[in-house]
Amino acid sequence: MFRSMSGIKAQYHYLTLLVISEFNEWRVLLYGPHEIIHGSRQFSEAKAKEHALNVARAYIQERKHEELPDVAEVTWGVADPEDWLVWC
Repeated sequence: MFRSMSGIKAQYHYLTLLVISEFNEWRVLLYGPHEIIHGSRQFSEAKAKEHALNVARAYIQERKHEELPDVAEVTWGVADPEDWLVWC
């Protein structure tokens, strides 16, 4: 059985950032065309969003060695019910 998780998402260049509420923690996941990145758990929504952006910037610079223009602020929206599913 699948259960939908609630949270928010944003786009940072070609990466989709997901921040999902799970009990008293926030989980961070980033994915793109060829990558899935699990971030560290955070204890507030603000910290989780900040962490997701930091991971995205680090990945693009350190792993991909790409010089993309920095995005000062991303627009966060509600994650769709199918964005994050948990097998129960």
